[in-house]
Amino acid sequence: MPTPLLTADDLGSLLIFEKLCDDWVREVHRFNSQRKKRMNFVIFRSCENKKITSLEELKELLEDTSFLETAELKSAFSHDIVSNKVGANKIARRAAKAWMADPSAKILSKPKLVKAAVAEVVKVKPVKKVPKVKAAPVEVAAPVEVAAPVEVA
Repeated sequence: MPTPLLTADDLGSLLIFEKLCDDWVREVHRFNSQRKKRMNFVIFRSCENKKITSLEELKELLEDTSFLETAELKSAFSHDIVSNKVGANKIARRAAKAWMADPSAKILSKPKLVKAAVAEVVKVKPVKKVPKVKAAPVEVAAPVEVAAPVEVA
């Protein structure tokens, strides 16, 4: 059995797993030590398990780097990652395992967007027009009853 591209330790510290092109993926890992627990590091990995740590090295290896200039790379400090690191790790592990099963496959499942799902559920319903009811005219001066005289004894 061939060795997996990512070890169990790598999968445990994984926060973000993004496919850049057919052969390369971007991994964002967190440090496990107490001193560096708020820090993270990035690894670019090929399907041949070649690891690179900087974007400049990746640009030197690739022939066409135009997609890297327009690509939006997700940061480990984005709100959805910082607020839910366990959930981000779970999503990244699933994507990594799918990629490891067939690294040359063109399809990689994207993480689900929670905000988009909420936006679909909350749709604005059209407001029905209520017909106006004509009210009876109000009398300007209402009749006042005269009080009975009070006898003082």
